[in-house]
Parts: sequence; C-alpha cells; structure tokens
Amino acid sequence: MEKLVIVRFGELTVKRGYTRLEMERLLTRAAEEAARECGGAKFEKEPGRLYARGDVECLKKALSRVFGVKSVSPAHAAEFTELSDIATHAKQIWGDLVTGRRFAVRAHRVGDHPFKSLDVAAAVGSALATSGGSVDLEKPEVELYVEVRGKRAYYYTEVLEGPGGLPLGSEGKVLALVSGGIDSPVAAWMLMRRGAHVDVFYCNLGGTLALLHALEVVRRLLSWSYGYNARVVVADCGPVARALRRGVKEELWNIAFKRALYKIGAEAAKRVKATALVTGESLGQVSSQTLQALAAVEAGIGTPVLRPLIGMDKDEIVKIAQRIGTYEASVKMPEYCAVFSRKPRKWARREEIEEIDLALHDAIAEVANSARMVKKRELEEFVKSLSPPRDLEIDAPPSDAVVVDLRDEEAYRGWHLPGAIRTDVDDVLTLVDRLGRDKTYVFYCYSGGLSLDVAESLRKIGIKAYSLRLWRTSSPNQTRDSTSQTDKYTDL
Repeated sequence: MEKLVIVRFGELTVKRGYTRLEMERLLTRAAEEAARECGGAKFEKEPGRLYARGDVECLKKALSRVFGVKSVSPAHAAEFTELSDIATHAKQIWGDLVTGRRFAVRAHRVGDHPFKSLDVAAAVGSALATSGGSVDLEKPEVELYVEVRGKRAYYYTEVLEGPGGLPLGSEGKVLALVSGGIDSPVAAWMLMRRGAHVDVFYCNLGGTLALLHALEVVRRLLSWSYGYNARVVVADCGPVARALRRGVKEELWNIAFKRALYKIGAEAAKRVKATALVTGESLGQVSSQTLQALAAVEAGIGTPVLRPLIGMDKDEIVKIAQRIGTYEASVKMPEYCAVFSRKPRKWARREEIEEIDLALHDAIAEVANSARMVKKRELEEFVKSLSPPRDLEIDAPPSDAVVVDLRDEEAYRGWHLPGAIRTDVDDVLTLVDRLGRDKTYVFYCYSGGLSLDVAESLRKIGIKAYSLRLWRTSSPNQTRDSTSQTDKYTDL
C-alpha cells in the first residue's frame, strides 16, 4: 500500500485529438513545476488524471493551484485480486477513523470487474461496521471514497477543489495592466484560468515603497503561473502624471490617465508579444468605467482589451481576490491621488481625446521606452535591489516639522491638520526652497501614495521629509464624494 495524490483533469477532458494531447502536456509541465516546491514528485499518467508520488501533504496544496486541475485528493493506493482485498485494505486504513462514528462509503469503478460499484460500497461498509462504525448514507459524519481502476483501488476522504479552467499556455499570451489594487490581479488570474500566458505591466506613481507593495501583489498573482516564466514590465509613470497636470483639463484627468496607460500598455504588449491587454474594469463601478468613459479610453488604441470582470460586482471580485491570495496585499497598496479629479467627467468628445493624446504624446513615449522588464524567476532579486529610504512613513509629525497638505483647496478648507499648510504637488520644491531646505517636512494626501512619492523624492536631494502612515484625511464626520473617492488607478 502506498500514499500518493490523485490529480483530476477538468475541462480539457472534453477536448479531442491533438488539442487534448497538447493540453495534457502543458498541464503536466505545470504540475512538475508546482511539485518542485515539494522537493519534486514522480508522476504517473492515466486518461483524465495524474498520480503524484512524493510529499503528499505538500503536493496536495501545490497541485490544487495548477490551472486545468478540477480537484486533487491525497490517497492510499493498493492492488487487489478480489473484492475482499478492497474491503480488507479499507479496514486497515479507516478502521480507527470510523470507530463510534456514522460513515458513508462512496464507490466508483472504471474497467471490467466481476462486481459493481454498489458491491464495493457494501463490502467496505460491512468491513468497517465491524470496527464500531455505523453506516449512514444521508447524514454521515465521515465520507469515505473508494475508486477502483483496473487492478488498483484508491482510498481517500479529502477532495480539494482546483482552479479548473484550461492549462496555462493553451490560449496564447496577454498583458495584464495590474495596479496593485483588488480588481486587476483578479482579472489577470481569470485569464490565466482560461489558459492564457499572462505577463504583467505595472505603472508606478508612488515611489519605491509603492513599487514594493505592487510587486508583492504581483508575486502572489504569479505564484499561480506554474509552467511559465512570466514577464513583469515596470514603468515609472511620473512623466505622464506631470504632463497630465500641465496640459489636460482636470475634469478629464481620470479618462486621460487611463488612456495613457492603455497606450503605454499597448507598446509593452508589442515588446512581450502579447495579443491583448487585460484590465480589471467592472461596468459602472467608478466614473472612468462607464460605457462612455471606456469608449473614450479605448478609442484608437489598436490592441484588443479584455475585461473579464465587466459584469461582476465588487463583492464577487473580493471573494476571488481572497481565494487566490492577493487581497491582503492589495488592501495595503497606497493609492496615488494627484492625477484623479474630484469631479471627474464620465465622457469625452473626439476633439478632447485628440487634445489629450497631443498633450501626453511625448510623456507616453518616454515612459514606454524606459520601462524595465523582469522575469518571474528574477523578481525576488529585483525586489532585493530596491532600497526605499528608511523610516519614510511615520505615525505622527515631529513638533518642529512643517506639515504639508497635498490635497486640493476644497478638501483643505473643509478640514486639515492643525498648523498644516497646503500646496500643489508641482509646487512642493518651490515651497521647500522658500521655507528652507534645513527644515523637516511631513506630507499627507488623500490616501498615502502621493505623500510617499513626494517624501522619497525630497529625500533623494538631501531634504528630511516624511509621509504620514496610512493617513485618511476625512474627519470622522466627513466623507469625500463617492465617485472621486473610488476612482483611482487601483480600479484598473
């Protein structure tokens, strides 16, 4: 008798001919990579399934994350010559488990045998009843599964659900625009689940700490991409943010910035040879995700845009994010608010789109040309190479610090920290030069991303600057406009 893991194939079992053979090859390759996390495994293949021998407890978890896998079960396996052997083995495995408990035996049989599945269930049930258990097919405390295939029987009690879908690599390649927020990693995962190789594009606006947060989300996402050394394209989108604030009407910032992302993403897609872009947009969730806004954003891009979340609500998306392991990292992602309008327009005229493209053309080209590409297996070393300033975030400003509010004038008038002065992000250096570079500066904004970026930029030129940690600028009795509050880059 031996222990192993049963790996059951899902949707690919309805495929035929070369397509099925290729999908099985891709799934097996992904399973082999997943098994390396457990010290490797020896695989045996049967129609519609794999058997993996090795560290069973580790393998059951790793293999349940392979796309194309319907379910996995850690099992005992033993050969038999007659029905009584199956019953004897079941008693050896489960005798102690069923003592004093109600149990049910679920039997399944494949192949030619002188008995039926019901005979297997009856024989095993009778044998286990002698161990002090009682059969209860309606409300059992324990369900016991026996699969008879050829001359071997498999015994298990646990069925772990896999992601299902199609094996990774069976449906071409796409580039996911991942912001680090909740939605876009889920969208990328859903394309993986449909068999696409997914590369990732991240547009950084918030300095090194924001980049580290985003890369942690990406790392968790790509932990599912067994069998593919995905590429991560990282771009510094600061030039786009500056050009947008200078040359685009504020009410169009949301549409303009997202349009710039699409254009940069389209260039990155050519670089990695991806066929389409993937975004996390859900229809109507925020102002830049109305039909009119999406039409304005996508007009003339030239690269197909896939939106797997378009008909889902936020609760559904959050549940998937929690399941795939990205949620906890995503909610820690600081949001960058300096390119998002408080009163965003939900549409744009053709001539306004042309004006946006003209205003951002050079910045888009600069960002696209300077983007850096890192492969999944190089990601850990890349993260280690990033060195954010120490103690950049603080919980309270020092008594002698100049406290600077980076929000807009309306928000500042409504409420601000006592003694804080307000400035626009583009005027920070002018303010510092006027007040003195020898002072300590503490910045806050709507959600932390912008203040982190400003503080880090000042540190690089020798100025003592900080960002208030996890700052929320609304007072307890005050909330921001619901549309502008949520219409952030993290909703991509």
